[in-house]
Amino acid sequence: MATKKNVYLFFGEDTYSAHKKMTFWRNAFEEKHGGDMNIEILEGKPLLANDFQSNIQSAPFLADKRLVIVKDFLSKGNKEEQKKITEILEEEIPDFCIIVFIEYESPDKRSSLYKKINKVGHPEEFKELMGPDLIRWIQKRAQEIGLNIDSQIASYIGEQAGSDLWNLSNELEKLKTYSSGKQITKDDIENLVHPNLTTSIFKFTDYLAHRNAKGSLKTLDILIESGEDMMKIIFMIVRHFRILIQVKDLIDRGNSKNDIIGKIKEHPYTISTAIQQSPNFSFETLRNIYDELLQIDIGIKTGKIRMSADDKKEILLALEKFVLEVCQK
Repeated sequence: MATKKNVYLFFGEDTYSAHKKMTFWRNAFEEKHGGDMNIEILEGKPLLANDFQSNIQSAPFLADKRLVIVKDFLSKGNKEEQKKITEILEEEIPDFCIIVFIEYESPDKRSSLYKKINKVGHPEEFKELMGPDLIRWIQKRAQEIGLNIDSQIASYIGEQAGSDLWNLSNELEKLKTYSSGKQITKDDIENLVHPNLTTSIFKFTDYLAHRNAKGSLKTLDILIESGEDMMKIIFMIVRHFRILIQVKDLIDRGNSKNDIIGKIKEHPYTISTAIQQSPNFSFETLRNIYDELLQIDIGIKTGKIRMSADDKKEILLALEKFVLEVCQK
């Protein structure tokens, strides 16, 4: 088996943890090798293979090692330059050089560069945290900043803010500033934590599933007041009901939860939410709801339903009518 090279790749849905890992490495390198004199940070989009090669071949100054960090090259770099750097990684990498690729967008795992790093280096994927793992992270981060919360409150924060750790970290800091050492309550979270779009869509459709018009309309108002783009909101609602139709069809055909998660190429949490909601709708009702949403979408695109950044009255009226009709079915 070939010896692995000092080539590392940090990537995945959880960009927060990937970034933290890269920052930890950089700080540790500075401490061990005397500052940042032998650290080079390269932006991936404009990076040329010649510049990459000269950086990894440059000997460290008054130290044993050199650290080269390359940002977003797999996702944003020029394709021809990627091919050249793939060839460079096939060659001998100086023992003194540590190369870290960090990706803040998803790289193509089918690319020759990814395959090369996977073969000769050390790729580490940071997957989105969910369920108990996410709750543990929230509790740990809260403890680090001196915020007093229990597991139930941590779970509720996750429900409100979603699973993006960048956003969660900011929301926890906000709660810390507000709390002044006091125990955080659900009311505090509802008043202070900005609801994540995906979480709000789940909540909106959950209210619809239980024919709770008041809850649906309130969630819709919160979404609109938050400044979210109306077309994005509608797209997310349409998408969720499309997933619900797929889930309902597979359930009716006798598929298990694991089968459904394997067959529908969406996030497992999204599928699990749809599975929980599906008993509240018949397949025919879901098709009718989906058709009504498509009519709203067509109405906006054809100008039948007028909408602008300053005037959302007609689209809001159409969505309110949609909610009331669904809740009567």
